[in-house]
Amino acid sequence: MRKVPFSLEDKHMIKVLREQKLYGATKILRMFWNKNWTLSGVQTVLSKIDATGSVDRCSGSGRPRTTRSPDTISDVQDLALFGSEPR
Repeated sequence: MRKVPFSLEDKHMIKVLREQKLYGATKILRMFWNKNWTLSGVQTVLSKIDATGSVDRCSGSGRPRTTRSPDTISDVQDLALFGSEPR
């Protein structure tokens, strides 16, 4: 069986079933047996719904973006041109 990621529509459907009908992971998994979801995947979505009340990504989660200031750009250019250690 191949793991299938949850679409946004799937997550919202799980959220509605959890909040309105208080369904658990096993019941949801049995209802949508043809989706090839895993029990642990449904449990993860449910725990996120229980903790935050939402299925959306939290702001600030994930890897931070690098800053592209003029100083860092010139430092990288100096390193690339001269192959020396940073100042």
